[in-house]
Amino acid sequence: MHGVIYAARPEINAVLHSHAKEVLPFTITSTKLRPVVHSGSCIGKHIPVWDISEKFGDTDMLVRDNDQGSDLARCMGGAWVALMRGHGFAGAGRSLFEVVRIGVYMPYNARVYLDAMRMGEVKFLSDGETTKRSNWDPNSPEMRRAWEYWARRAGCAELLANH
Repeated sequence: MHGVIYAARPEINAVLHSHAKEVLPFTITSTKLRPVVHSGSCIGKHIPVWDISEKFGDTDMLVRDNDQGSDLARCMGGAWVALMRGHGFAGAGRSLFEVVRIGVYMPYNARVYLDAMRMGEVKFLSDGETTKRSNWDPNSPEMRRAWEYWARRAGCAELLANH
């Protein structure tokens, strides 16, 4: 899966795969996952859902070969993420920072969206808001602080000391 996403998207330098439970409801229902909070803008405006059974029939739901991985990459297209029915999601970024950001904020955005749906109609980020937020410079002070925070939480802040 990772290799075919890299091959399909030359601008991509980092790929992730997650089974975040907050995201799973959006992989098995017709409710589209969309950004609802500013930090969720990194997931993009439109998030495709890949259903392995559509092309490969009954499987164990795992991407086992390049044909399946290529089909996932095709579904993902130019998006930053693709949901995988009943499984999780794949994410891609131009940098490690971008893909970690997706890994942190995609489940957070999904959790807020699920909570908001219980309260009533949800107001999504507009396409313009999503674009303006997602185009932030990864070297900006705001992004740098987030990266340093995640590094501290992961116990590897010392690796950033000289960068």
